[in-house]
Amino acid sequence: MNRLKNESWTLWSNSKFEVFTPFNPHTSSEEGLHVIVVPKVIVDSALVDENLSVETFRVAVKVAKAMEELKLAPWFNIQSNGNWGLLPGSTPWFHVHVYARRKGKTWGMPVQIPLAPGTYRNKPMTEQERKDLSETFKKHL
Repeated sequence: MNRLKNESWTLWSNSKFEVFTPFNPHTSSEEGLHVIVVPKVIVDSALVDENLSVETFRVAVKVAKAMEELKLAPWFNIQSNGNWGLLPGSTPWFHVHVYARRKGKTWGMPVQIPLAPGTYRNKPMTEQERKDLSETFKKHL
């Protein structure tokens, strides 16, 4: 389930997964778009349930393909981070990030994600991008 409910827009969900984009994404819109895939079964790590992990990554690949179809970016990074859940006062939770990479100043380099929560201020994807993604996800997920 989306632990960032008050800090994000839901783009698509069903009984097993939710796909959302944060109000304050990890990357700038110049560099790309940030979408998160979360299983509704809450586990702290991808290692807890291999089948759930595979299925979550499968949804993330479909998310990336839908974004590619809309020509929102020419490249995608799909990864499970979760490190911030290990910080004092936090709880780890398995989720997968889809970073749609645009040809900006960090093109061809690893995703430059923030070092800690609250240390970045990036503009969210546009309302039109969210609308287009929601419609495309309804067709393909």
